[in-house]
Amino acid sequence: MSPQHRDGVATPGDERIRGLPLPDYEESGPEMSSPPIAVLGENLVDLLVAHDGSVNAVIGGGPLNVARTIGRLGGDARFISGVSADAFGTFVRDALTDSHVTIALDAAREEPTTLAVVELNPRGPRYHFHLNDTAAFALGAEETTRALNAVTGLAAIYFGTLGVLVEPMASLGEALVLNAAATTLVVIDPNCRPSAVRDHDAYRARVARLSARADVVKVSTEDLAYLYPALSPLEGAHELLALGATCVIVTDGAGPVTALTREVEVRVDVAATEVVDTVGAGDALVGGFMTWWTGHGLTGQDLHTGATLRDAVAAAIEISRLTCQRAGAQPPRRDEVIALDDWRWL
Repeated sequence: MSPQHRDGVATPGDERIRGLPLPDYEESGPEMSSPPIAVLGENLVDLLVAHDGSVNAVIGGGPLNVARTIGRLGGDARFISGVSADAFGTFVRDALTDSHVTIALDAAREEPTTLAVVELNPRGPRYHFHLNDTAAFALGAEETTRALNAVTGLAAIYFGTLGVLVEPMASLGEALVLNAAATTLVVIDPNCRPSAVRDHDAYRARVARLSARADVVKVSTEDLAYLYPALSPLEGAHELLALGATCVIVTDGAGPVTALTREVEVRVDVAATEVVDTVGAGDALVGGFMTWWTGHGLTGQDLHTGATLRDAVAAAIEISRLTCQRAGAQPPRRDEVIALDDWRWL
């Protein structure tokens, strides 16, 4: 797969640490009244190694991209991840602050920033991960639970990508999700990374347990091919529903997005888009969906209403499309979308 990678994967990630500066957008702080959304998962740096040996570093991580999408749209994003005290961690912290994201665990970590080395070649990139004993995943159960419990009126919690895989975050995140209040919308995005998985059966079992509690499981067709290799994407989505998920949202690159529950199924086309970069497209879709859903005061029970589900997916697609029209995982800000029919409510 290309450096743009696949729908929803956060590599390469976000602003360039060496290269392009931050985009000069008009500042637009949160103006709408939005309930808090917790986002649990990694932040990382991708080291992109080109043919000529040059190395370019960019920040990202699927959960970080989700949190920044929510924050830029005016939502109240609380990012639960360890941020390192090293130089890369400073860039991560600045990017989150720029997007109006609250870092729930604000103390800088002594562990280094999580790294992914991406070897670029015409046949597609090769990935090498440096995950263990890094800042993003080094969360203490007591401090993390305390930070989450301190959030008043928590509307939703997201858990995904490498956080589902790497300890101690994986077990801690699973416990937090399984013990979430029934009124809290739980969104899971496994964003499967097979090359980083050592025990495939254990990983699939964890995804199954999380899906059983999830109100929304967002997966790509590639995720489903990994989780259920003998099944079609639609059959795989129904397996997730059978586990207990209320709704499954399936993305397929530029193809239609399908959202289904045990009662309804909707398919929303993706309009033709002049794509610059698909980095973070799926993350932007998830962040857009969660912002739209919680911003309208909806709950997990409302997922069975086909018209409402279709509207939410259509609105989320617009956020994803805008992200694809610029380099890097750069989700749009409130001022850029408020004129769109699906986002005038902002």
